[in-house]
Amino acid sequence: MIQDYRGHKVVTHTGGLPGYVSRLMMVPNMKLGIVVLTNQEAGAAFQAITYHILDYYMGTPDVDWVAAYEAVLVRRDQRLAAMREENTASRDADSRPSLPLSGYAGTYTDPWYGDVIVAQEGDDLTLRFSHTESLVGALEHWQYDTFIARWYDRELRADAYITFVLGADGAIEEAKMRWVDPATDFSYDFHDLSLKPASPEP
Repeated sequence: MIQDYRGHKVVTHTGGLPGYVSRLMMVPNMKLGIVVLTNQEAGAAFQAITYHILDYYMGTPDVDWVAAYEAVLVRRDQRLAAMREENTASRDADSRPSLPLSGYAGTYTDPWYGDVIVAQEGDDLTLRFSHTESLVGALEHWQYDTFIARWYDRELRADAYITFVLGADGAIEEAKMRWVDPATDFSYDFHDLSLKPASPEP
């Protein structure tokens, strides 16, 4: 990103993986570079640290960036809680799947990602991403033909809806996914997948 901060051009980029996030910021006309590495997944932390350092080098009045970002997080958490409550309230908990569980089992293919496998294991369904070892979990019925993938690795914090779209003949034509929790990291771009039942091998 390129942005203006107190009249200075600032070039910045963030990065992260489960367990840590980081930020790099450069102010070219000041020949200033800042790198903040953390061992947590809290963007507000590296934001507050970065802007505190920037203000110091720019000689500007002190700002309590920790308090400022804490207020932002409180508002965000309130908004997310309201969205979660609304989502749960709109659920039709009495609905049932259109098909027996075995009808959802199979291999689904996305042109970009590849295969995603739905398997029946006893009275349950599981979902497995063929190229992503950690993305495997149980499918929990949510409503109608929508299930929630509850990943076995709970550190992912990225449970996702999978909705099976049925055609006029009752066969599955497509499966679409999206995150369950609006706080899910944007890198889990399930919504970009277009999963079609794999054609049987000749």
